[in-house]
Amino acid sequence: VAGGGAPPADDTKAVPAWVAFDRKVLRFNCYFKESVHESRLENYRIRNCVLYYYLEDDSMHISEPKIENSGIPQGERKGTVFLKRHRVPKPDSPSSFYAASDLAVGRELDLYGRVFLITDADAFTRA
Repeated sequence: VAGGGAPPADDTKAVPAWVAFDRKVLRFNCYFKESVHESRLENYRIRNCVLYYYLEDDSMHISEPKIENSGIPQGERKGTVFLKRHRVPKPDSPSSFYAASDLAVGRELDLYGRVFLITDADAFTRA
């Protein structure tokens, strides 16, 4: 800048999403119903899960927290991962993907044929 002054402030510069939303994650509690064929006492089980939506790249992953002595096969320490982190296409339009606006408490998500019902969200997600 001529004259040695500071350059003018330019607030119009766009910050990339991967910088603006770095380490910002929406966390939802959800569940799905799993049919049970081995028992006459129950027709289905409710499987509680946690859905993580990453704002930086619009990807999500779903895991089931490990529950001790549940009788359900689960992972070693952290639990079962139902959906590895990636952008998930919508079932009605494979060229479009789920976005943050598609996630809300009370909504159902059809992810690869399994229907998840979102029941709760953490404080950051609600804000």
